[in-house]
Amino acid sequence: MTIASEALDRRVWLLHRAAAVMGLLGLLASLMLWHITWRSSIAEADARFRDSSQHVTRLVEERMMRVVELVAGFRGLFSVNNTVTRQQFHAQATALRLPDRVPGLQVVQYCPLVLHAARGTFEASVRDDRSLDPGGYPDFAFRPSGSRAFYLPVLYNEPMAGNEAAFGHDMAAEPSRWRSVEQARDSGEAAASAPLPLLQGETGIVIRQALYHGDTPLWTVAQRRVAFAGVVGAVLRTRDMLGTLLPETRNAYQLLIEDRGAIDGDTSQPRPVLAASGGFNAMPDAAAPADRLEQVIPVAGRIWAVVLVRPPASLAFAPAPLAALLCGCAVTATLWWLLHGLARHYESASSIAGRLAHAAQHDGLTGLPNRRLLGQRLEEAITAAERHKGGMALIFIDLDRFKPINDTLGHEAGDMVLRQVALRLSGVVRPSDTVARLGGDEFVVLLCRLPQPDLWRSVADRIGRSLDQPMSYGGQRVSVGASLGVALYPQHGTDAESLLRHADEAMYNAKRSRRAMEHAPVA
Repeated sequence: MTIASEALDRRVWLLHRAAAVMGLLGLLASLMLWHITWRSSIAEADARFRDSSQHVTRLVEERMMRVVELVAGFRGLFSVNNTVTRQQFHAQATALRLPDRVPGLQVVQYCPLVLHAARGTFEASVRDDRSLDPGGYPDFAFRPSGSRAFYLPVLYNEPMAGNEAAFGHDMAAEPSRWRSVEQARDSGEAAASAPLPLLQGETGIVIRQALYHGDTPLWTVAQRRVAFAGVVGAVLRTRDMLGTLLPETRNAYQLLIEDRGAIDGDTSQPRPVLAASGGFNAMPDAAAPADRLEQVIPVAGRIWAVVLVRPPASLAFAPAPLAALLCGCAVTATLWWLLHGLARHYESASSIAGRLAHAAQHDGLTGLPNRRLLGQRLEEAITAAERHKGGMALIFIDLDRFKPINDTLGHEAGDMVLRQVALRLSGVVRPSDTVARLGGDEFVVLLCRLPQPDLWRSVADRIGRSLDQPMSYGGQRVSVGASLGVALYPQHGTDAESLLRHADEAMYNAKRSRRAMEHAPVA
């Protein structure tokens, strides 16, 4: 017998033995695979449940952040222009394509503060306003009627069609609407109302931001009350805004979104329902803990709870475990797991690629454009300025007291300061401008297509005042301040490198001048 034959025989013997052992192990493997698949089905159901809860919560946060940014944009319109006409307000709303941008948006409004002594003159001027409607508004009057010390009438409605019932309504006359106005006025931040009956019908909420007279300090509540000039706000139908959050493929889940009250208020009071899925026919508190997920999020000064409930189910004889038990083929099961793992790996790789693509152009902490995206937008702005013979400004911003805050209070405080700075900078510029973070405590504001050559000065003043206002962290008030350097196109350069270099040098000159003043001897 040749060596080759002996090897073949040996392989045949091994195959027979392997077949016998495989027959015995097949049953054990089938039972083990059924158990593994059963446990895996539970884990996957839990993962899908958690993903759905996080997905819905993220959608709620994103939609509400979009509304807050929308209101901040209109607030910025008033910050850039001392007086905003009805035509300018209408043009801003038209350019933003409001119905497409925010699901459930009913109307965007502007309500100025009107003292009683000026009521007659104000009403007459609105009646004669023919800037948008050739017929004017001959029936305009403050509602409800009656004399009050001051009024907050709805002056601008975008769109006006379908919102005539709100035109002229005094938001200071009703406690339910005045509370959110008062919160926005005193805090200087966006403030959401509790669910309330809308003047147009249905139930909704209003997110407002206060307007203040320019060049007045806003450090304290008392100062903000004195400087208060009115509010801008967005009215939202909660049924349309939040009612489509749950994907159709997951209709077995039940969704409930509750308003738990103001952040600094009593959250044990009755919980108004903002939105609920059609199948919600039982209280979610009755569900088992494993079948109920709740996530609490802050929304413009209020606390919302996003509750997701699934029906209880036994997965022991669900299709996947039962098929694994009947199949009894370890090779097939292994292949299925490999394919499943490959799919999960591919999904993970796709997700990572998306995050890397976004991270390549945005700052991970603040979400602002980074140096790379700023460079692209700066080149585009220079090209547009050359084509239209216009001007633009580049403002370098370096935080003055960031390092002491970061060193004494910790990195979490430093991160909070950077995020607050990003929000404040975004709130004082136009939607067409760019706020970027270069790294560390350096930010850049790119002002494109300046309608007036000196417009950058007012923007720089607002930036300085905004960053001089204190911030709160852990019960402490911190003030960061900033040094600014400006480069103008084409006075200081006609290319990106020259503008960046000039703005950087101007910023450091400003910082050195400030330090020299701080250390100068007192006479």
